[in-house]
Amino acid sequence: MTVEEKELQKRASKHMRRVKRWLRPLPRKANIHRYPILRIFANSARKRAYLWSFRVENAVPAIYAGCIITLLPLYGIQILLAFLFALLLRANLPICVGLQLFSNPITVWPIWFACYQVGRHALSVLGVEALPLRRHEVRIMLDNFAQGEWGTNLDRISTVFGVTSLGAIILGTFFGLLLSVTYRIVAARTVNSYQLIRERLHAHKLQKQKKQAEAASDNKA
Repeated sequence: MTVEEKELQKRASKHMRRVKRWLRPLPRKANIHRYPILRIFANSARKRAYLWSFRVENAVPAIYAGCIITLLPLYGIQILLAFLFALLLRANLPICVGLQLFSNPITVWPIWFACYQVGRHALSVLGVEALPLRRHEVRIMLDNFAQGEWGTNLDRISTVFGVTSLGAIILGTFFGLLLSVTYRIVAARTVNSYQLIRERLHAHKLQKQKKQAEAASDNKA
């Protein structure tokens, strides 16, 4: 094996180790039973190969679905939704669930506020006016959420939920487009690298066999 071939193989191995490190905290066939919600569907999920495939046709739908779900004001059921959409779209489960990590108790409120602003501006383009979300309203909604009292603000909460969901779909589609393009580029480069390694190794094997055949022929002579 030449120095160049060794370098290519070393680069591919390094890339594979990096990918495995990224996937370690995500649901996989070996650890899906550890997830509180997904453990119910563990046996069924293991039988569906497309849930674990990182091919572009399985990864791209997972990216779009994951980006939209993580931004929706549905905190607490996002992993379950990610699993259901992975089944529906025949998409990669680790990617779809992994994107839900962006939405957590620290980031969820800034995310929802940004989604509301995007949804509000989108509606204004269509001629529909949505009231701005003020700080004291957010505080009231947080108190209602903590106490489970929604009756007095149900209409306003429904409006905020709808506008925020619209913004989440718009932003999720945008980020999904960016990530899917990036994934396609990285996937193509990875495939090309592995293909180059296989071609070099195959050529090296043929050359070695040719030399052995010539050596055997010389010995017979």
